[in-house]
Amino acid sequence: MNVVEVSKADYESCNADHPLHNWTTGAGKDVVPLNVTRNYYFISGRGFRYGGMKVAVRVENRPPPPTSAQLTEKSDSSSSPIVYIGQLVLPANFIIAALWDAFTRIWYFQNLDPT
Repeated sequence: MNVVEVSKADYESCNADHPLHNWTTGAGKDVVPLNVTRNYYFISGRGFRYGGMKVAVRVENRPPPPTSAQLTEKSDSSSSPIVYIGQLVLPANFIIAALWDAFTRIWYFQNLDPT
């Protein structure tokens, strides 16, 4: 599966003809650095985008650290730590995309007409 970054317009129209960046390394372990605060749009460059193989990611700055007054207010043991869900979303989406790619390939080859 090719992972390409595209503009918002190309993302909405599922057009991979003019990618901003092709993140595919060929090893199946593509890594995309999300170190700039902005919106990222990724789609599959091999036609799977029509099956929903696309993902949009909004990267935001982390909130400022709490002040000492806020820390003393939340000193009880029932408070939970802050978890940045966004750090897990992109890898999970690409895992799902890889599984979908494998499923569609298996399904395609099993349903080929032998005649």
